[in-house]
Amino acid sequence: MAQTFKTVDPPALRPARAIPVMALRPTAKWGRLGPGAFTWATLFCCLVLQRFAIPAGGELKISVATPLVLGLAVWALASGTLVIERRRMALYFGLCAMAIFSVGSQINLPLAIAPRMSVTSLAYWLAITAFAVLRFRHSVSETTFFRIVSICLAVVAVAGLAQFILQFAGISFFAFSGVVPDSLLIEEQYAVTIPIDRGLNRSNGLFLVEPSVFSQFMAVGVIVEALYFRRAAYLALFFAALLVSVSGTGWMVLGSYIIVLAVSSGGRGLLGAILLAAACALAFTALSLVLPDVADMMSSRVSEFTLPGTSGHERFVTPFLALQTLYEAAPWSVVTGVGPGASEQLIIPYIYHLNTPVKVLMEYGAFGLVLYLGLLTWGTRTKRQAMLLAPLMVLLLLTGGYHQFSPILFAVLLIGTVAFVHEDSTGA
Repeated sequence: MAQTFKTVDPPALRPARAIPVMALRPTAKWGRLGPGAFTWATLFCCLVLQRFAIPAGGELKISVATPLVLGLAVWALASGTLVIERRRMALYFGLCAMAIFSVGSQINLPLAIAPRMSVTSLAYWLAITAFAVLRFRHSVSETTFFRIVSICLAVVAVAGLAQFILQFAGISFFAFSGVVPDSLLIEEQYAVTIPIDRGLNRSNGLFLVEPSVFSQFMAVGVIVEALYFRRAAYLALFFAALLVSVSGTGWMVLGSYIIVLAVSSGGRGLLGAILLAAACALAFTALSLVLPDVADMMSSRVSEFTLPGTSGHERFVTPFLALQTLYEAAPWSVVTGVGPGASEQLIIPYIYHLNTPVKVLMEYGAFGLVLYLGLLTWGTRTKRQAMLLAPLMVLLLLTGGYHQFSPILFAVLLIGTVAFVHEDSTGA
């Protein structure tokens, strides 16, 4: 049964500055896209359709979530369900200004550091980042909103667990290639299938592009359940799905929540953090007994941070090595940046990956990074929703370069920034 919202504006949560799009609002009720329908549709596009794309000429593809979610946003704006938050719009305009300024700075960038880049990726990034300036016009019940989030994540969790278990029966389905035309997929850009041992593969949640992404969203599922509903069956489901992804980034997201819980909620929060940490240990112990090879592989990944050539070293160490190299060659870039795309084309003698903060810092300078972080985090939140912000930012900023991957960007922004919710007395 579809979830419905009662939208109200409690005095404590009523925002002072928003730009309603009154002229576009349709009068017919049948044409209105309410907050419940918008949430369901957006999460479906971001989670279930994550691997699908639209050909954009040549080898270029655009995630199908990009036009679908932006189209839904325009519809919701026209319906009066969404409005533009003025303060975030000001931050967005500042970010656009810094981006344009950085394009000019490429003229002074030595070609020995990086080649000249086009601004196509800049236009795309600014287009999808504009989603962050939106919010619900009226606050909605937080338990109803997060129940929708939990149900959507549970569907992905069930699919991922079934995918992993069916391997033992000789049924392996990890990619849509061969079922859906490759021109409509973006699977070739991601590590969709990653082997473990004994012919097994890490679960990718069936619909998600990588096991690491699956693990991150399952961690969000655990956090939402721990914050709002505390249903043992759902917690067990999300923990099991997190384990079969065999990925460390989901545990990073979950660990950030445990830290927030321990330091921001007093004695009860500390007790909750201890209990959740104990649940993590219990889940890992269970995995060690059932699938010891998988548990050993997860344990061994902790040492990757100090081993050049490993994924852990490339993801979490090389970004800062590349940043140091850039600043040694072009120290002025700390203010101006080196322009869109240049950070990914640095001519340095080792393989490196970039996380989102380092990439934005390199390309748009320190002011650009501050404006971007402000755009993502500025907003009115309830106490429980605010506790989700740090894990969501870890997911978006530190576990991969997802700021230009609209299915993850839109989902994170919807949960943490666009959703304007209020506490209610209905319980879970």
